[in-house]
Amino acid sequence: MGLSFRAISASFRSLAGGLADLLLPATCVGCQDAPASGDGLCDQCNVRLLSLVALPYCPRCGATVGPNIPARDDGCAACPNTLPRFCQVVRLGPYASPLRGIVQGLKYWRGGVLPARAGRLLAEAVTDRLCEAQWDLVVPVPMHWRRRLARPADHARILGGQLAAALRLPLGDELLRVRHTPPQVHLSRTRRIENVRGAFALRRGSDLRGANVILVDDVTTTGATADEAAKTILAGGASKVALAVVAKAEPPTAYAAHWA
Repeated sequence: MGLSFRAISASFRSLAGGLADLLLPATCVGCQDAPASGDGLCDQCNVRLLSLVALPYCPRCGATVGPNIPARDDGCAACPNTLPRFCQVVRLGPYASPLRGIVQGLKYWRGGVLPARAGRLLAEAVTDRLCEAQWDLVVPVPMHWRRRLARPADHARILGGQLAAALRLPLGDELLRVRHTPPQVHLSRTRRIENVRGAFALRRGSDLRGANVILVDDVTTTGATADEAAKTILAGGASKVALAVVAKAEPPTAYAAHWA
């Protein structure tokens, strides 16, 4: 027996409602509690987001620096002894609410307001922080195909696409992840470096000679993954690599003094 018009209409309304929830979340992605506005965050989380973005940070590692401590181009006390190969970090803020919710949304949602909002904010930060050089290309940190099968979207590429569009730069696919690596989250810095060693390669025929490249990812912690990716890009002839991320993973004590 065929479906009635009423049943078809009800199914369509249910599907449309589900898509609307996905693209325009009814609940704030930051606090997972209050009603969201048109950008996916509640009013309180929007205010907190601006506070996170305003925090000063080290341009070499992305770590929040304390009040009245200048952000030095040659690094800070939190920087590793051997500085990473990328020349500078641009971030929105520490990996805390609501940025944590935005990152999770990027990882598990295909589209909607979150990538556009994050890409727009990151483009503003890049324009402000990386204004001293002409940039040629945006390259996302790639996902290995095995991990891609388990994720609804390639979040770094979606974010990179938004950033590239905002900056009017091409989005590159020269960088490949050629080795599947375990998650970095519970590893020490030394083990993270070993874990990603040799994980990237350039696509055959890629020509990055002389290019200034903006490498894009969602979160940086120790910078080991981005450093290995930058190493591969520089080996391909690029002149410099800067890292742009939504958030820096660091303990709350790193930025608590700003709100004491």
